[in-house]
Amino acid sequence: MDPTSPFDDEERKSLSTASNGWLDDVGDILGGLADAAQDAERSLEDQALARRVVFDLRERIRAAAREIADRTNDLTIRIAHFQQE
Repeated sequence: MDPTSPFDDEERKSLSTASNGWLDDVGDILGGLADAAQDAERSLEDQALARRVVFDLRERIRAAAREIADRTNDLTIRIAHFQQE
């Protein structure tokens, strides 16, 4: 245990796991957005399809932003909780 750290080994491991999970999730979300952007590019030949794909892309972006904010808030709350103990 590091005497300068406010976290014990178990707390540090829990935060590390949460942080790594958050990073993996953000990577997955961004990968999904990249896939949606590629779909949008391919759909430009058909205007109706392009509108649907762009709408879907907007929804994915909104969902991704909410998910990233939720995950960030959760991680922040966990850190604050450990610091209070």
